[in-house]
Parts: sequence; structure tokens; C-alpha cells
Amino acid sequence: MERNKITEANTKPPTDTNSEFSRWTKQLEQLAQAGVKQEIAQHKAAGRPIFYSKQGVPIMELADGCCFEYRHLEDGTREIIREVPQE
Repeated sequence: MERNKITEANTKPPTDTNSEFSRWTKQLEQLAQAGVKQEIAQHKAAGRPIFYSKQGVPIMELADGCCFEYRHLEDGTREIIREVPQE
């Protein structure tokens, strides 16, 4: 029984370490988001579309900001289904 208490005590990190870890993860997340935004901006500035999904709908966003729902055809091309209003 005493051994279990020692093991449990050793597996719980100090509270200050948790808050330091939380700060680190938040900072990492912010840096990653900033990097993604920068890459998207560069991609669009080069005139290339970006692709993502919004609520499960595949979206192609052109460099000018116009968005379209699309689908892939069997021959590897894309078919525009409809224009999606910008938010």
C-alpha cells in the first residue's frame, strides 16, 4: 500500500510545471497558426488556389477570395458545383 502512494506521488507533475507546459503549448499553437496563415497568403499571392473543407464540404478558394464547392471526377479533374458565399 505504501509503495502505491509513492508511485502515485511520483507520477503527478508539480503544478508550476503544468502551467509552464500550458504556456508552451499555447505559444507553439500560436506560432503554428501564424506560419500556416503566412503560407496561405504566399500561396494565394502566387495566384494558386487553396483547398480545405468547411463542415465536410470540399472548398476551393481562388487567389481573389472567391470560394467554390467542388468535387473530383474520375479522370482526375475538378468539377465546380457552386459558388460558396464568403464569410
